[in-house]
Amino acid sequence: MLKHFSRTALFGMAIAVAGCATSPPGERHVSQPSTSDYQVKYHYAIEAMKQGHPESAEPQLQLLTREHPRFAGPWINLCIIYSDSGRLSEAEQACQQALKNDGKMNQARNQLGIVYRKQGRFDDARRIYQMALQQDPDDARVHYNFGVLYDLYLQENEIAVQHYQRYLDLTGNRDKKVRRWIGQLKKELNKSR
Repeated sequence: MLKHFSRTALFGMAIAVAGCATSPPGERHVSQPSTSDYQVKYHYAIEAMKQGHPESAEPQLQLLTREHPRFAGPWINLCIIYSDSGRLSEAEQACQQALKNDGKMNQARNQLGIVYRKQGRFDDARRIYQMALQQDPDDARVHYNFGVLYDLYLQENEIAVQHYQRYLDLTGNRDKKVRRWIGQLKKELNKSR
């Protein structure tokens, strides 16, 4: 259980920060005054999330989804907030809306995979991660979460090692915890042979 908590908790926070730092494509076509207002509101919501105050970010993001329903950014960040607070149905809907607004948004696929995993929908998580890797085979976040899925939920250690290793390769091999996980998994694999 500790193994499960430490791995999912570690990347859950990384996802929130990484997910908030980018402005999704397709949101720059709005007229200047509206874009400026949107950017200011979005910035404050993202800063609230980064500072660990999702309760402050949530209403701001909800307002942005009403004012700019076709922008994917607020939806994906709501998905993160909902997922982190256990509101998985709402999280799924927000991720789906982000993908509807921007079908190329791999971040939404990655987050949707996390939501599916939390719901126990492992086949759906596997499917959405595969779609994400088709979109971008070098998305480190997806490889990480695919590794978690195969390691902790599907107990397919060999495939987990492959995804964890790809994650390390893509991130400069800096994640010491993931390197330790790979070492543990390889020991388990050697014992079973």
